[in-house]
Amino acid sequence: MDNPQRKQCGKPECKRAFNAERGREWQRAYHAQHGEWCHRRYLASQRAAFRRRRQKLGHWRKQYPEWAAAYDARRRALVVQARTGEVFAPLDVHTRDGWICQLCHEPIDQGMAWPNPMSPSVDHVIPLSRGGAHALSNVQSAHLGCNSSKGDRDMDEAVALLTRLAGQA
Repeated sequence: MDNPQRKQCGKPECKRAFNAERGREWQRAYHAQHGEWCHRRYLASQRAAFRRRRQKLGHWRKQYPEWAAAYDARRRALVVQARTGEVFAPLDVHTRDGWICQLCHEPIDQGMAWPNPMSPSVDHVIPLSRGGAHALSNVQSAHLGCNSSKGDRDMDEAVALLTRLAGQA
């Protein structure tokens, strides 16, 4: 793994092992704090309490209708923009870019499949959430892991982040 901060490689068996160990750590910490092991009965009571609290307070959409309306409007705008944008296939983008990740400049393996971090993905140079267009001129090839690391940052912010992470390695 290239990133030393990653706790797992992304394979399903690694995720299961990581989550199982995380659960065991939580159980040990609970036992150390309370002097007894946490039982499913306790967890069920916690879930029931959360359910009662949510029924009493209501969903966040009901509590903050203006936030919900703003969220829905942003989401609708992004979906409409993605649907009404230029129509292209991801294969067109990868072929144009020569199967090279435009974020880390490493080759992209065509055989890798999602959710592998090295699998191919299409990245928006100017993210849709920041007003970028869903057009062939605004997309580039990227590894799924690089694209996820970039998030909704623009290229300058993403390059600064990647160089900072590479400096830590």
